[in-house]
Amino acid sequence: MNKEEIALTKTLHRVLLEIRMLGYEGQKSGLSKDECELIADLADAVHNIPEALISEKYDLNFHTEIMLGGFDEKYKEAQCIKPLEIYKNALNENANKL
Repeated sequence: MNKEEIALTKTLHRVLLEIRMLGYEGQKSGLSKDECELIADLADAVHNIPEALISEKYDLNFHTEIMLGGFDEKYKEAQCIKPLEIYKNALNENANKL
């Protein structure tokens, strides 16, 4: 795997953990419409990553700037996970290791 693929994988992992935690919190107190939308938007931002990783040819910009960045932009004022930020941080961490 190259550093971009590793960063995408780490981003997917973190987002799935966040979705899981939001689900557990929702079990305790129910989920609001906004929380349900947040979960759906998180899943939408990352759901194509596995297919991209097994494809020989994928559009990295689509998966990062458009999908992850689209989520970050929509929720820029919210106190929540930021997938594009996670990706960029993972990319920087991996650049130092490779």
